[in-house]
Amino acid sequence: MFGDEYGSLVVVSVVSTAIIVAFSWILRERPILINGVFAIIISLALFIFSHLINQSIFGTLEVLFQMVIGPTNSWNRVYMVAFWLANVGISVVFCVYVTSIGRSTTVHRKFFHLTVSLIYISGILLDPLFSWLCAWLWLCIFILIETLRYLNVPPWSTVLNDHLLIFKDAQDSEVLFTPIYLLVGIFLPLMISGGVGDSEFSPKLSHFAGVAAVGVGDSMAAIIGSKWGKTKWNGSQKSMEGTLAMLFSMLTFLLITNFFIYESSSILSIIVASLTASVLEAILNSMDNIVLPLVTYFIL
Repeated sequence: MFGDEYGSLVVVSVVSTAIIVAFSWILRERPILINGVFAIIISLALFIFSHLINQSIFGTLEVLFQMVIGPTNSWNRVYMVAFWLANVGISVVFCVYVTSIGRSTTVHRKFFHLTVSLIYISGILLDPLFSWLCAWLWLCIFILIETLRYLNVPPWSTVLNDHLLIFKDAQDSEVLFTPIYLLVGIFLPLMISGGVGDSEFSPKLSHFAGVAAVGVGDSMAAIIGSKWGKTKWNGSQKSMEGTLAMLFSMLTFLLITNFFIYESSSILSIIVASLTASVLEAILNSMDNIVLPLVTYFIL
């Protein structure tokens, strides 16, 4: 149900986002006009999507609502969305708290790895197709939010800068790529895998590559390394203690998850994936949230 509509919505959303970003960049010297670009492109996107699914505008809104609430009596969807909203709410409260104290630590920044991972795990277990759709839509929303912030579009930029710049990572430049990389890294295995709309779909261990590499491994490497990392790799601020923490945490997570997965992976592939990702994390200075899940996914 909704398989074709999901695909159409993703295509329209991604293309619309690309067009909004392009026009916003052209109008960057007059940021107030970018609000008009958003309104026009989003309205056109709604019209085009309505045409693709052969619905009126009001009929399209009803379809979108049904996409969210899911099939009749689908309590899994209700529980899952409620759990997602709880994680989003906790993240917003946490963001406000960190903003109020005026500083963020490595532990603060890695908190979001936990909430995104929890959202992903619940989604792929309970409703992988809907989670696939939401991953693409969230990516579009994150890109649009960063466009508003980076181009100082009133009235949004002030609030966004107040609550986002405090989480700026050392890997970020003027553009805050870290939140986008985190979202893509966690959801990448689901976004690129086929068959999520198949009624017989069951997650493989490789679908948890993003959680293992970014949600668990990278987080433990950063936390342990920042607190107890004494032995630095040559020419790097990263520590051997952090690398070992990533290796053992990834191994533990993947081995436990492998026990509960119907189509499991070999122990050798788990060891190789964990070791490779840990070494790469120690070497890479940027885009590790994308590279690590991708490498882990293909090894598993």
